[in-house]
Amino acid sequence: IFMNNILKYQGYRFFQTSFDRDEKGTVLSVNHDYWGTLISYLGYFFMALGMAFTVFSRQSRFQTLVRLSSKLQARRKVVKIALLVLALSGVGVGEHTFAADSSSVKDKHIDAFSQLLVQDHQGRIEPVSTLASDLLRKIAKTDRWEGMSSVEFFLELSANPDKWKTVPLIKISNTELARMLGVSGSMGSFSQMFDNSGTYKLNELVQKAYNKKQTSRNKFDKEIINVDERVNICYEIFNGDFLKIFPIPNDPGKTWATSATLPKNLKKEESDFAGNILNLYYQSYNEAQSSGNWSKPDEFLGYIKKFQKTYGADIMPSQTKISMEIKYNEWNIFGKLAKIYVLLGLALLIMHFMLIFKPSGKVARYIPYGTWVIFFAFLAYTSGLLMRWYISGHAPWSNGYETMIYVGWATSLSGFIFVRRSPITLAVTTLLAAIILFVAGMSWMNPEITNLVPVLKSYWLVIHVAIITASYGFLAMGALLGMLNLVLMILRNKNNNQTISFTILEVSYIVEMALIIGLFMLTIGSFIGGVWANESWGRYWGWDPKETWALVTVLVYSVILHLRKVPGMKNTFTLNSLALLGLSSVLMTFFGVNYYLSGMHSYGAGDPPPIPSGLYIAIGVVFGVIAAAWYAENKNGNISDPDDPQE
Repeated sequence: IFMNNILKYQGYRFFQTSFDRDEKGTVLSVNHDYWGTLISYLGYFFMALGMAFTVFSRQSRFQTLVRLSSKLQARRKVVKIALLVLALSGVGVGEHTFAADSSSVKDKHIDAFSQLLVQDHQGRIEPVSTLASDLLRKIAKTDRWEGMSSVEFFLELSANPDKWKTVPLIKISNTELARMLGVSGSMGSFSQMFDNSGTYKLNELVQKAYNKKQTSRNKFDKEIINVDERVNICYEIFNGDFLKIFPIPNDPGKTWATSATLPKNLKKEESDFAGNILNLYYQSYNEAQSSGNWSKPDEFLGYIKKFQKTYGADIMPSQTKISMEIKYNEWNIFGKLAKIYVLLGLALLIMHFMLIFKPSGKVARYIPYGTWVIFFAFLAYTSGLLMRWYISGHAPWSNGYETMIYVGWATSLSGFIFVRRSPITLAVTTLLAAIILFVAGMSWMNPEITNLVPVLKSYWLVIHVAIITASYGFLAMGALLGMLNLVLMILRNKNNNQTISFTILEVSYIVEMALIIGLFMLTIGSFIGGVWANESWGRYWGWDPKETWALVTVLVYSVILHLRKVPGMKNTFTLNSLALLGLSSVLMTFFGVNYYLSGMHSYGAGDPPPIPSGLYIAIGVVFGVIAAAWYAENKNGNISDPDDPQE
């Protein structure tokens, strides 16, 4: 009860550190450090202020990079004009049909059912639309089922369980497992999971798979566990176990129940209603399928909603929030943006490469249009984040999925910040944002909207996580731009030396500026995390794995940015190589700690995902590119800018 609700008494502060198993006693820690806290907070403030002055001071390295970038752009324009003149000198002068948008009566009823409220396993009140969308994705790995929306699919399974038990709807990705179950293809039915005597075919296999350590489970074991989960979900849908739609009157815990879990102390009229209304509704729904008269299902659905308003209105979301959550589910903004971003990023990057190798080409006229299209996609991205924020009631970076989509947004934003100084940056950050969105959409990252645990209900968390995760976007952008520069170093030769050298210098300035901003944000965010910790449980630092790796990342990037002071290390190859390698510390801080190490910061991570086999290939590619770029730079000579005082 004391978490984020500190007991203060005569200068002392009491924090809850644990509680007895019977929940009748609590263990408190005590803190009495008024002046120490004040001095520490002032130190954090002046540190952040100093970093801000460093960015805007004319004598700082950041502003030096800004001036160098501007000069380089001016010099590059002169070269482009000269090349254009040379290129021009050798050239002689010389039916639709529209379908009416008419919703059937059944469609209107499905829409009404999608707005019915249900309580999830964590106590969150959400529309059936959200529940149905999550369940269909888990069962069949798809968003729609043979033309049916997820809501209609869920309603059909609930109203006609016997019919759907024989329909192949359970996804089975492993061909060996499908063969063992007697399934042809990749979809099996609920009935096929049981033999003629009613014995569950996967029973022994599931036990063996769960008895193994997660690190020793092979793909077959993981698929057994996944299929078992899908079978159990179907079983719970058929039994109505997900439909916690009845608020328990006068319940202090604000609990909602299913027809089967209603408490026995309810009044007779309340118990009779909640115990029978769903069966009446399903019966009328099935009759309406053949008769076309949907008045009875509408009537029974209205009774259920009235019951909810009577006994659960105090925790029910507003109609506006319900409607927005349904639209959010239907639009699947981030899933669609992943595909849009990768197409736009690739197209823009190809155009920039064409411009690098042929500066006088006509492709330059299309780049501004591509920039505007990406800008509108970014607005849609921002709208999706704001919608999720409004629906959940908290900042959208409280779990692994939300943090990933926020990092993708910050990455995309960083591209727009630097687009005027290096247009190719936007193409790279758009591609990177697409990759992040695809990773966020992987099956082991749960997109479900959840309630916050008590310690996360703090405004310090909003500031702390927002700044730190946004820094990941800038650091990731620096890494990918570093990779781009290394590739350009490999491609540089005598014929394209001048053009590519300009690009490498231009992008290197952006890389260094991005790393500076990322490092400052990461450092400030870490200290704000100390404030959050002190305000939540009375201590700044506990050497938790997340805290330790955040410090490691700060030190890694501090070293990278100061190596230009070391003779022999102040060159574009060193900067870009280390910008790429430095991202490994960010990946460890985010993925390694959140998903593989135990600690306080693992609360929202879920089960550890498998280490992708492609990761080892990626590591080999990275070191291969660095080695090839090192060889090319030694052969062609390192690139330097005569205007840079550090050169």
